[in-house]
Amino acid sequence: MTDLATRMQKTVPGQITWAEPEICRKCSDCKHCIPHPKPKIRRPDQCKLVKAMTRRVGEPFDGKKAIACPKLEM
Repeated sequence: MTDLATRMQKTVPGQITWAEPEICRKCSDCKHCIPHPKPKIRRPDQCKLVKAMTRRVGEPFDGKKAIACPKLEM
């Protein structure tokens, strides 16, 4: 597993936990990644796990660029 400092550095705001580069997937591959309800926003995706666990809508981000976290489900 990649060290925590590297994972923290590669994590984008809005992810439920630290990125995991060794998975070799993007957040957009995950079933928890949902399109933002306002698609014209520059960072259009959200993680629905953030909403489920925090009861808040997470910060929107670009799921095609974000490295997936260990919670990845396809």
